[in-house]
Amino acid sequence: MKILVVDTASENMVIGLSSEDKIYSFIGGSESKLHNSQIVPSIDRVLGEAGINIKDVDYFACVAGPGSFTGIRIGVSSVKALAFACGKKCVSINALEELAFGTNENEFYAAIDCRHDSFYYAAFRGSYENMVAIGEMTRADLEKKTCVVYKSGASNPRTLIEIAKRKIAAGDFTDLSPIYLKKSQAEREYELKNMDKTV
Repeated sequence: MKILVVDTASENMVIGLSSEDKIYSFIGGSESKLHNSQIVPSIDRVLGEAGINIKDVDYFACVAGPGSFTGIRIGVSSVKALAFACGKKCVSINALEELAFGTNENEFYAAIDCRHDSFYYAAFRGSYENMVAIGEMTRADLEKKTCVVYKSGASNPRTLIEIAKRKIAAGDFTDLSPIYLKKSQAEREYELKNMDKTV
């Protein structure tokens, strides 16, 4: 089974490929604005290392958020297009799931900095597969929690592939939609602008 996973939801673009029990990966630079121009060449690079064609991929997986709005759109649209062109199925990975993978506390939180002293968070019970709450929380509120796993650095391609494998085995396929936990800055500014006009 050949699985291609893509994560452009954070600053570092991550491409992972599982083929014949081997894992090939590429971790890009820390400039999310360049993901759009780098994603296809990076996928080609990983496929080339494995010696396979995009049509040989059996399943596609994508980190659909939360994270960078631009990055999420790039990853989701690219993976959907590739899967559609190849006639293959997709699985969606939540960035907070990936962060929580391997933690088995009775209750714990995974958190990703979303700036302005706020974090995207998810609460889990027992394992990454049991997400009981998700949203946005201030740093002060998060620091009151007893067990928090914070995002630092790029995603782990092996972890993403393992999560994808489990979702595929469970038949957890999706049409792939972005996971947004708040409105983008452009949407907020647009609402404020129009609110001023109606006052």
